[in-house]
Amino acid sequence: MVTRCRGVMTMTSKSIFLAALAVFVTTVGLSGPAKATGPESQVTYQLSGSAPVADYISYETYSGQTQQAHVQLPWKTQFNVVGSRVLVISAQSPGSITCTILLDGQVVSQATANGAPARTVCSH
Repeated sequence: MVTRCRGVMTMTSKSIFLAALAVFVTTVGLSGPAKATGPESQVTYQLSGSAPVADYISYETYSGQTQQAHVQLPWKTQFNVVGSRVLVISAQSPGSITCTILLDGQVVSQATANGAPARTVCSH
């Protein structure tokens, strides 16, 4: 599934936090991570934008949630996962910003936001 969003995306920091918290609880659960089974897949998160630096990014990996500030754009990271996982990346930057999630080289989610600041979220 490819999701494309053009135009202004408005989302408060509180909404982004609550979305990230929901993903964390869904992924890890209240009692900790479960043993994953199934085929291994390669996940790629990508960010690009009109500004040279993203104010912040937050993303979910096999080992939990990671947050970074003042990230040079374009940016990407890759990791392997076993079985199905909730994948999510969110970012904020001035101007426009695009997030992309690829699973085994195929785009499964993509979104673009514009604004001051622009906030975007991709999930799969």
